[in-house]
Amino acid sequence: MVAKGGTNLYNSPMREFEFTFPTRILFARDAFRKVGEIASPLGSRFLLVTGKSFARKQGLVDEIVKQLSPAKVVHFNGITPNPKVEEVERGTELARREGADAVIALGGGSVMDASKFIAALAVSEGNPWDYATGKRKFSASLPVITVPTVPASGSEADPFAVLSNPRVGEKRGLYSPHFWPKVAVWDPLLTHTLPSSVLKDGVVDIISHAIEGYISGQEAKLQNRFTEGLVKTVMEAWEELSRGNKEVLDALCWASTLAISPFLSAGRGGHFVLHGIEHALSGLYDHITHGSGLAALLVPYLRTVAKKRPQRVSSLTKALFDLYHWETGLGELEEWMKKWGLHKTLKELGVKDLHTVEEKAWQTSSNRLESVGLSRADLRRILEEAYD
Repeated sequence: MVAKGGTNLYNSPMREFEFTFPTRILFARDAFRKVGEIASPLGSRFLLVTGKSFARKQGLVDEIVKQLSPAKVVHFNGITPNPKVEEVERGTELARREGADAVIALGGGSVMDASKFIAALAVSEGNPWDYATGKRKFSASLPVITVPTVPASGSEADPFAVLSNPRVGEKRGLYSPHFWPKVAVWDPLLTHTLPSSVLKDGVVDIISHAIEGYISGQEAKLQNRFTEGLVKTVMEAWEELSRGNKEVLDALCWASTLAISPFLSAGRGGHFVLHGIEHALSGLYDHITHGSGLAALLVPYLRTVAKKRPQRVSSLTKALFDLYHWETGLGELEEWMKKWGLHKTLKELGVKDLHTVEEKAWQTSSNRLESVGLSRADLRRILEEAYD
């Protein structure tokens, strides 16, 4: 096939790839009612991990306990946004003490990420940070069932987890083949009572996940078109949701899973460059949610990387806004984010010291930045533009 203008769209081979997608996914309204049925074959003692209060207030904790009766369910509600080493340590201690056969993660990305660490540490030696920093590698894990309540991270069906260490002011992401959940139970109805602020963060996270490989990976037309369609659908869904149409939450939930899945990245590769910068940011400023940090950084990052990879960014803005010139297209993206309540600045998020953020981001993610041709000066420019 030849594109308009005579350019061959398929003049580069895909990268060699191999992947396994071991997570079973049950996606349905009212799927939550089947958590007990799915978990029961895994044992008779379960650690249920949640955030501080949402799951309890919604009656979800009591419902899972009821579904799993007479099995023992121990509830650990100690996970906060940007999950911490100390929280994971307490959850791990509880899982070991109670002899948990499996871990059920009921919540958003932070809960699911923490649960992966807890499940692996329950059958491993050492402390969480040694694993997060790559000093040690997991070799086993208890089975994990994820029950996501927020369309955002994609952690419900991926082999990644993020952990923060306030003692050193860092936040690290880790891949482990032992982090793949055994089952993901996706019930979009669980997202219908979420506050707008949480959904906003989720939308930006989904878009950012999809865009990362599109910008930083090699050219792969099939995967790029998947990405363009997904991002455009998420943007349209957010507009509809902002008007009060909750039916679109089904699409946002599934987009959450797909955006970080190998179905978009296989054959294209790439790095999570933008996420590396944001992890440095929220590792230092724990009050900043992941989605808010990404919202402040997204357009400044794209503007800077466009000078290194103009074709990639121009293709994105052409797909989203029918504007091929990337400067005009990114201006349109920024205006869209402002219009629909997604735009943030580092100043309004309370960032005081850009230099320290720059140092930490370069220390932990210089290899990612350099993979797309960005220097430390470019990193500084991104942060300065994101500030106000």
